[in-house]
Amino acid sequence: MAEALGAALAGAGWPVVSGLAEGIDAAVHRGCLDWGGRPIGVLGTPLDRVYPRHHHGLQAAVARHGLLVSEHPRGTPVRRGHFAARNRLQVALAQAVVVVECPESSGALHSAALAWEQGLPLWVVPADAGKCSALGSNRLLAQGASPLLAASDLIAQLGAGPLLGREATSTAAPLDAPPTAAPDQALLAALGQGASLEQLAQVLGRSGAELATQLLHLELAGRVRAEPGLRWRPAPGSSA
Repeated sequence: MAEALGAALAGAGWPVVSGLAEGIDAAVHRGCLDWGGRPIGVLGTPLDRVYPRHHHGLQAAVARHGLLVSEHPRGTPVRRGHFAARNRLQVALAQAVVVVECPESSGALHSAALAWEQGLPLWVVPADAGKCSALGSNRLLAQGASPLLAASDLIAQLGAGPLLGREATSTAAPLDAPPTAAPDQALLAALGQGASLEQLAQVLGRSGAELATQLLHLELAGRVRAEPGLRWRPAPGSSA
């Protein structure tokens, strides 16, 4: 889901702000980079430090295709409090905050509290109530956060981003090109008069995250229409 969100935001022209942390942060930035988007990494370390260390390649890609932000000068040691403090910078740069999954003690809850204080939209991806890793994010839903069932819901609220239409003049080449017409035609053919994401994944043998991203682009192009329950159907007047 995090990768699909990163890809969908990139396709809609939105920079993707995250902290380059392990797990969800990394996934959303990879999704953004894979679709030629502009990631913004807000670091809890100086610009010349990489944490976690195995994110060296990812951090370099974010620097090359997007932006790295840090308030710590070169040589500052890594301290736990710095990672919590960066949350205020991430929220300050955002138009909306999305929590994909987090436990009861998580920096994401601090970001969520800041979003509420600043009146920003707060979205949460619902998860199994029995998952310890989702107790914190599920509790946000109980407190009034908006459930996010599909990336297209977020894009529908945000609308077109400030980068949409400007990438053609950019000198930075995307890591992977968007889907070609052939995959679009195959997806539209499999869609028929309407199908669920699960049905499409079974028919086409592709991942749900990949299909959700492609469906979002078709929706933005007016080719398909999203319906409740992660279902899509061809838009009126559209044909395969």
